[in-house]
Amino acid sequence: MNHSNANAAALKVVLYGDIVTPNEYRLRAKADFPFSVSCLTDNSSAAQKEAVLAEADAVVCVRFDHPSGEARLKLIQLQAAGFDKIDFRCVPDHATVCNAFGHTRAIAEYALMTMLMWTHRWKPVEESFRAGSWKYSGAMSGPLRNELNGQTVGILGFGQMGKEIAVRSHAMGTRVIGCCRNPGSSEHVDVFYPLEQLDEFLARCDFVIVCIALVPQTVGLIDAARLARMKTSAVLVNVARGPIVVERDLYEALTAGTIAGAVIDVWWQYPDAAHPERRGSKFAFHELDNVMMTPHSSGWTEQMMDRRWDMIMSNLRATWRGEPLANVV
Repeated sequence: MNHSNANAAALKVVLYGDIVTPNEYRLRAKADFPFSVSCLTDNSSAAQKEAVLAEADAVVCVRFDHPSGEARLKLIQLQAAGFDKIDFRCVPDHATVCNAFGHTRAIAEYALMTMLMWTHRWKPVEESFRAGSWKYSGAMSGPLRNELNGQTVGILGFGQMGKEIAVRSHAMGTRVIGCCRNPGSSEHVDVFYPLEQLDEFLARCDFVIVCIALVPQTVGLIDAARLARMKTSAVLVNVARGPIVVERDLYEALTAGTIAGAVIDVWWQYPDAAHPERRGSKFAFHELDNVMMTPHSSGWTEQMMDRRWDMIMSNLRATWRGEPLANVV
């Protein structure tokens, strides 16, 4: 079926969830086809969800966990790359689940920024001088710092995010090595290791950037034994998912000096309605001075969201026209 005339029925779109509904204006600004839009908040009742979803052609969401019965639903479009919050038992057989990207450039910039901040000791230098001390000053024969140039950056996982990180790391004069399930080739990567050689890969890195997908096979991939394979001067940067790294093992490695430090943007637990101020871990990472930590925000930029909604709109448009969809999960 191909909707090509102005009289085609409007696409009924539902924005589902508090993280999605603020982007209604993007939908209205970008749409070049007839549509209607309804919004469901996280607190919408089961009856409201059932009534609205029963009439929907497409849902834009991050979480989908409500049974949709015999709904007319054709598309469940994620406003994210990860689909771990989709309960596929609730997805009708006739509906397609698609995800969206657009975050990889922002996360690559974050990875580069944190590596530069670490090597140049930006945080302690800035905080010390702000407090009135000149102890890090070259004019006062302060301690020397390192440069990122010449160091080995290891990228664990080489999808879109890994490729973007490799480009930026290579441009800084680093030696870039990669480790993934299906090693290939890249002008920005010096050596690739298969996942079976992860231990050998880890031993060669000054920075290990975790950007591999969270699947059953990667849960706990980085454990105490793997952390012990790393250099004592190495830093682990996790921009993928918290459970890829064993929570207790990382905390103990950081407190024992098994590795020099960590940059953590993704966590093992998140706030919810019952625990709005819940920290990201049951361990006190926030008390460690060899940890840089952010609240799962590495990819959260205006440009990312605009790129992501371009992808979302392309699939909504294709649904209305009866055309093939992109980024099918």
